[in-house]
Amino acid sequence: MKRRVAGSALALCTFLTPAVQGDCKCHQPEKRDETRWGGNEAVVVVPNDHFRELKGIVEVFDKELVQGALAEVFDKPDYLVGDTPWDQRPQQHRLRACVTTVDGKFCFRDLPNGKYELRISRDQGWNVSHVYVVVDRDKGTREPLRVSMKIGT
Repeated sequence: MKRRVAGSALALCTFLTPAVQGDCKCHQPEKRDETRWGGNEAVVVVPNDHFRELKGIVEVFDKELVQGALAEVFDKPDYLVGDTPWDQRPQQHRLRACVTTVDGKFCFRDLPNGKYELRISRDQGWNVSHVYVVVDRDKGTREPLRVSMKIGT
C-alpha cells in the first residue's frame, strides 16, 4: 500500500535550522546493503520546496534521532507522484547511499540539478519513507530536509 503525503504535512517532512547540518558525517553502507524493506506501507513525501543540496536528518517519534538508517538516492522518481502501480515502477539506479550516524544525519553533496527519490529505510517492522526531491543548486532552499520514520502496522 502506498500513502502519499503532501509537502505541507510537516509531521513527516519538515525543515531544520541551517547550522545543524554543517558537520554531516554519514557512513558508507556495506557493499550489499540495499533498501531494508520492512513495514507494510510505503510513505511518500513530496516537499513543496526545491533544495540546493540533499542533506537532512532522520528521526522517529518525538524527534529521536535515528542511527543506522539507510539513506539512498535514486533516479527516475516520477512514479512516486503519478498513478504508476508499485509493481510497474521503472528500473531505477541507486546513485548514492549512506548510513546515518548517532546524529541521524545524511548528506549527498554535489548532486546535479534534477529530480530524485530519497529513500530512507531502517529495519524490519519500519515503513520505508520515499521522498520526491528536486535539486536546484541555484534557486533551491538551503534548509535541510527532516524525514520522520514510522513503525509499520
